[in-house]
Amino acid sequence: MLEFVKRYSKTISFLLGSITVLGLPPYHCIICSVFGIAAFFYLINGNFNRKSIFFISWSFGIGFFGFGLSWISEAFFTEGMNIEYLSPLPPVGLGVFLGLYICIPACLSLFFVPGLSRLVAFSAFWCITEILRGVLFTGFPWNPIGSVLAKWPVLIQTASVWGVYGVGFFFIMFSSSFGLLKLKGTYREKKFLVIPISILLFFVIFGWNRLKKVDSTLQINGIIVRLVQANIKQGVKWDKGHAERVLMDYIHLSRSSGAEKITHVLWPETATQFILDQDNFAHSMILSALLPSSILLAGSLRTERDENGKLKLFNSVVAVNDVGVNLGYYDKNHLVPFGEYVPLSKVFPFIRRLVPGSIDFSRGSGIKTTNIPRTLPVGILVCYEIIFPGNVVDKRERPYWIMNATNDAWYGMSAGPYQHFVSAQFRSVEEGIPVVRVANSGISGIIDAYGQVVKKTNLGEKAVLDSGIPYRTKKATIYGLYGNKIPLCMFFISILCLLVTQWRRK
Repeated sequence: MLEFVKRYSKTISFLLGSITVLGLPPYHCIICSVFGIAAFFYLINGNFNRKSIFFISWSFGIGFFGFGLSWISEAFFTEGMNIEYLSPLPPVGLGVFLGLYICIPACLSLFFVPGLSRLVAFSAFWCITEILRGVLFTGFPWNPIGSVLAKWPVLIQTASVWGVYGVGFFFIMFSSSFGLLKLKGTYREKKFLVIPISILLFFVIFGWNRLKKVDSTLQINGIIVRLVQANIKQGVKWDKGHAERVLMDYIHLSRSSGAEKITHVLWPETATQFILDQDNFAHSMILSALLPSSILLAGSLRTERDENGKLKLFNSVVAVNDVGVNLGYYDKNHLVPFGEYVPLSKVFPFIRRLVPGSIDFSRGSGIKTTNIPRTLPVGILVCYEIIFPGNVVDKRERPYWIMNATNDAWYGMSAGPYQHFVSAQFRSVEEGIPVVRVANSGISGIIDAYGQVVKKTNLGEKAVLDSGIPYRTKKATIYGLYGNKIPLCMFFISILCLLVTQWRRK
């Protein structure tokens, strides 16, 4: 058996990485993630040299990120793009590249003595690399391992203290501790069961104590939002022949039954082809979507000229009132590489032909709280800006609610939209601020300041969702105040203590 494991260690590790993905949305098979990580930690603690450990851990990472992000390939099948032949690139390319991040904790943990020290080091280094993944090369912190707990709000309340990375740290410790056990182990080995039991009890008690005081039915007075989910297919959305029909779909849904009680109508990211605050036809038409005293917050393209007369294009959310006055806007700041701009296009001009659009989007002025008349201060985020822990609100002016306008129609009925929604859940807990998420094809929803879903639509559904907005927490959370400084300090102090202890033993 041992010889079999050694011979096929990389294949086994790849399969373990793939199994670990099943704990993520929409599967939520948390046992699979626990087993995958436990078996992987057990594997890298076997009798292998460091070179072998590197390739074993890389294989795990390729499986984890390759299968976990395979849904990105759905975008290559969008009608009219004709680039289906490139669909293997995301799972293979991202799996190979992002898989290297798993090599870091696996290899660095080997410098610590086996047992509890190596367990803590492995967990800390894993989450440090997750933070690095959210920063390096423009950042892509998708599917941090703490996401596997999102289905159970009671288990993610500690994110208000140390964010999703801190939650992930304890989940890695919880899972890896099983990798220290042996079926016929001694009492000394079985005592490691104290670790997962203690972590689980702490998370449950902390979460229960925090949630027992919450009443999500209490909502901000005087605000009723309508989330409009038109479910327009991506190939239709940008077809010029359907431009007016798509606009009318949004208008009809905005004015459908119950519109008389709505104060704010919300449309998703780039809801239509029109530049809503500049196009006279579209501007006049959207007024029919609003009843007196209501306000439209709509995802829209926006353009302006710089001092040299060069046209700049923005992915924005614009605000318009019922008499047609433009009340303000927010321009997306964190752009998607190869989706909204092409890196190195001047060096490698052929790349431009592989992505949609002939012009790069311009960045906005940064994360900020937007103040709109007759609207409580709101933090607006466009699409995947919501996935960046610690970088979603203006800490100088804490908003009362967060609006996340997105378009996940690129990814069809895949796992991507579910994983995207979970990011919004974690941001609400981390910041103590409710998130109102409006998506073209789903999932739209209202999430309270504790990560509990108040209301939501189904993926691939044409619908409107009317709701009040829950209150934010009275005070900013610890994580909301200090962001990723908290988990980073926690990880580095843990590693420093381990190093000091190990040095004293020597």
